[in-house]
Amino acid sequence: MTVIMTAALATIPSAQAEPAPATPAVPAEFAARCHAINNLNIETVADTPGVIVSTAVVAGRVASPQERMMFVRRSHSQGNPMQEISVYPTHCKVEGYITPSVKFSLSLPLSNAWNGRFMLAACDAWCGKVGEDIVVPGLHGGYATLTNDGGHYGRAPFDGVWAHNNQQARVDFAYRANHVSAQAAKAIISEFYGKGPHHSYIAGFSKGGNAGLMTVQRYPEDFDGVFVKAPVVHYNPKNAAHFPWLALAVYPDGKRPVMASDKIPLIHRSVTQACDALDGARDGVIDDPRQCRYDPAILLCKAGQSEGKNECLNGAQVAALRKIYTKPTNERGETYFDYPVDIGSEMDWAGSILPPPGPAVPGIPFALTGAATGLRYMAVKDNPGPGYDWTQFHYVKEKARIDEMSRTLDPDAIDLSAFHARGGKMIIVHGWGDAMVSAAMTIDWFAEVNKKMGAGTVADFVQLYVIPGMAHGSGGTGPFVFDAQSALVRWVEQKVAPSQLMMGDMPGTAPMRQRAFYPWPALSRYKGKGDMGATESYRRTAP
Repeated sequence: MTVIMTAALATIPSAQAEPAPATPAVPAEFAARCHAINNLNIETVADTPGVIVSTAVVAGRVASPQERMMFVRRSHSQGNPMQEISVYPTHCKVEGYITPSVKFSLSLPLSNAWNGRFMLAACDAWCGKVGEDIVVPGLHGGYATLTNDGGHYGRAPFDGVWAHNNQQARVDFAYRANHVSAQAAKAIISEFYGKGPHHSYIAGFSKGGNAGLMTVQRYPEDFDGVFVKAPVVHYNPKNAAHFPWLALAVYPDGKRPVMASDKIPLIHRSVTQACDALDGARDGVIDDPRQCRYDPAILLCKAGQSEGKNECLNGAQVAALRKIYTKPTNERGETYFDYPVDIGSEMDWAGSILPPPGPAVPGIPFALTGAATGLRYMAVKDNPGPGYDWTQFHYVKEKARIDEMSRTLDPDAIDLSAFHARGGKMIIVHGWGDAMVSAAMTIDWFAEVNKKMGAGTVADFVQLYVIPGMAHGSGGTGPFVFDAQSALVRWVEQKVAPSQLMMGDMPGTAPMRQRAFYPWPALSRYKGKGDMGATESYRRTAP
């Protein structure tokens, strides 16, 4: 066991340096227990054997500016908001693994700070590392908080090479890693505090949102409360059908982009001008992009305009933009994936769909990287591997092979009765400003759940909130800061179901916008008068 106690970097010029925060006192008894937990045998606590590799008391560790920013952004994507902090919360850090290759890190707060609960902060993108910032929102809130690497080592955000001819790694990535690491965490928590957590929660977005859906569908006893943001219900088709479609829209030859992210303000202004007022409020937020009919041809360069100055788009760029907004179709014009990029999500495109101008940046944009590495290594069980020309992949012809892998990767089951029977609760949030995954995918899946189980039954344990302008992880054109975790705890532990979620801007924003949203399918509509940034100017309406 080691003790990590750090202060501010000495290299900061003295004129600008902030006073080093005092290293907090760590109770000797807490440090002793952190040391002792290193000897705990966890070979029999999970479905397969595990080992604790190291423990350390972390106290006074100063966060870098990048880490401070990520703490806040993580809190947004986990529905558990926090303001910026400069020092990691004091905790006992326990690192270990579960066979065959799931690495985990469990952060145990001081005994007087522990709220008696366990949280799993699920890894996102294609995982591949045991993150440090991802556990901080939970830890800051008093949760014993765990994360894992998804069962493999990889380069963020979309490295699929680890999946090459490795079905076990794909199973771990899809759902098993969270299950077995949660089993280990509960045993460690019980030993460390002398009692187990009274309730357990899981939170995440994107692939981390899938983690919540997977646990509800496959391991309903693991968690009492589940928070899901921006899940990818049709995960394998998204990677195998939509990412290649987007990548080839922007990179027609698979190598050189016809458009970069410096075009985003132009596109977003045009879209907003065309469709913002459809919801009755010209507030810079498109409430439902499905109601918008927008033709990118309006941006085609006219006499006297300069594409180089981002005043307009050339013909190739208009074609690319039209394709981005269109459902993927085959050579006969038949749709093979139902969820295009939503109009109004443009401010979320940088790095996800469009590259920055200038020299190529490795791994950017995500759609290009995800298409190439996904089709080579993950989308089908007998993946083709390195050197495969992903631009030649034919989704329709290969659909049977895609479907086979989807049975592992996709959290698309609609019978959630086992989770309901055990008293579990789940809150799902998805934004219409999400460039990576359309909220329509989540809406359609949720409609199928309601059809299968009955709307009354579903309302007893699952709520979906669809938020205009909210981006994939953190940010958006509309208010995007919200506290779902407190609402989920009240629902789980006090049986008080949320009636709404209040969305707001970042603290300190002026003017501050706030707006209440309601469980789907209820809508939040502008009353037609009043401050468009004030929640009292909106009312709950039927769809």
